[in-house]
Amino acid sequence: MEASSTGVFDADGVEVVAETATSTLDAPARRWTSGWRSFLLRPEMGLPIILLLLCIYLSVSSQYFLEYQNLLNITEAMAVVWIAAAFATIVMIGGGIDLTPVTVMVVAGIVCLHALNLGLPVPVVVLLALLAAAGIGIVNGALIAFLQLNPFIVTLGTNFLFTGLAYVATDGNSQLISSVPFSKIGQSTLPGRIPVSTAIMLGAFVVGFFLLRATRFGTHVFAVGGGEDAARLSGVRVRDVKMRIYILSAVSAGLAGVVQASAGGSVAPYAASSSNDLLTILAAVIIGGTALTGGRGTIVGTFVGILLLGTIANGLVLKNISSFYQPVVTGAILLIAIILDEVRRRLQPTQ
Repeated sequence: MEASSTGVFDADGVEVVAETATSTLDAPARRWTSGWRSFLLRPEMGLPIILLLLCIYLSVSSQYFLEYQNLLNITEAMAVVWIAAAFATIVMIGGGIDLTPVTVMVVAGIVCLHALNLGLPVPVVVLLALLAAAGIGIVNGALIAFLQLNPFIVTLGTNFLFTGLAYVATDGNSQLISSVPFSKIGQSTLPGRIPVSTAIMLGAFVVGFFLLRATRFGTHVFAVGGGEDAARLSGVRVRDVKMRIYILSAVSAGLAGVVQASAGGSVAPYAASSSNDLLTILAAVIIGGTALTGGRGTIVGTFVGILLLGTIANGLVLKNISSFYQPVVTGAILLIAIILDEVRRRLQPTQ
C-alpha cells in the first residue's frame, strides 16, 4: 500500500498524509470493472457470444438444430421482419421511431393484389407497391420533419389510419393471390436451396450497412440522432435527413410486404393489427444496441439481434414448447435490452 500527499495541512502546519488504495491487489478488480463497462458500452461484442451459447445449447439438446434445412428455415421465417428491421435501425439512430412497418407491409400486399387483378406485369406490381409504401413514408416524414410533431404520436396515428384503409380496401376479408409469377418472389429458391426471400433480406442489410457507414447521408443520420441543434449548426439539413429515413423505412417495409404476400399467397388486413411483428422489429433493433435516444447503433447489431430472436423461436419449436411463449420471451428480452440501454447511457462519458 502506498501513501500519497494530499496537499492539506493541520493547525501546526504539518502536512496530512493519506494512504490511497493503489495496491496491485486492486488491479484485477479494476480490470474486471473495466471489462464489464466495455461489455455494456459495446453490445455488438456481447450479443454474438449470447447467440453462440444458445446455438451450442440447441445443437446439444436437439439433433435437428444444425441441419442445413433447419438453419435455412430460421432465416426464411424471419426474412420479412428482417428486411423491415434493417431500415428501422436507421430511423432509430436518427432519433426517431416508426410504428408503421407492419401496416405498410399489409398496404403493399393489398396494392399487389389489386394490381395483379388488373393484369399488370409483376415488375410493375412490385414498383407500385413500393411507391405506395413510399407515400406512407412521405406522410410520416413530412409531419415529423416539417411540422416537428412527435414521431411516436405521428406514426401511431398513421398506423391506425392506414390499418383502417386496409380493412376498407379488402372489406375486412383475407384474399388469395393466385399469380404464379408473383409467387416466385417469396417461394422460389436459389442454388444451394437458399430462399429468394433470404437473399432479399441479405441485400437489404448490405444496402442499409453501406448507406449508414459509407455515405455522407449515414454520417448525417448519426449527427441528427446525436443532437439536432448541433447537427444543424454543422450544416446538416435536418429536415431532409428525417424525410429520407422515414421514406427508406417505409420502402423497406413495402418490400417486406411484397415478399410476405408472395410467400403466403394471400393478403390479410387484420395482420396490420397484430403487434407481434412490430415487437420483433423494435426488439431486434434495441437488442442490437441502437440507442433509444438516437445517435448510436449498428446494422450488424440489428442483424445479430433478429437472428437471436429467430433462433429462440426455432428453439421453442424444436423443444416442443408452445408458440404462445414466443412473445413472452421476446418481451422479456426487450425489457432487458431497454434496461441495458439505460445503463449504457449512464456509463457513457460526459463530454
